[in-house]
Amino acid sequence: MLRFDYMPSDFHPIFLFLGNEDDLTALAHFLRKYAQGADELSVAEGIPGSKSRTAVTLVAADDEFGMRKVADGFNWKLNAWQAEQIAGRIDLLTAKDNKSGSDLFEVGSEGEIPVKVSRGEFTDDFLVTKL
Repeated sequence: MLRFDYMPSDFHPIFLFLGNEDDLTALAHFLRKYAQGADELSVAEGIPGSKSRTAVTLVAADDEFGMRKVADGFNWKLNAWQAEQIAGRIDLLTAKDNKSGSDLFEVGSEGEIPVKVSRGEFTDDFLVTKL
């Protein structure tokens, strides 16, 4: 099951996505679906069985990019090209030979929250026991 949540910090806040090969494949597919022309997609609705206390929505952007905190959760503001590039990098984490690995995604927009996607680096119950 794909798990995701915001990890607040005074110095280095991060948004964390955790999962196995299938979960990360689903996340990459979800990003590609968004890149094909959706204006807005909820991660929880778009990836059935995913778990989080935090709502994340992919939102079309053309000026302010990256993960952003909003009143009711988070908006991951990306254009189609950015979403496709992130999906391609997530694909690299899903290779059968990989037991673990991660990538950090930032699009270079001031004030964005870095997004870390991780495979096999945390226990399966991490982020779930807090739900």
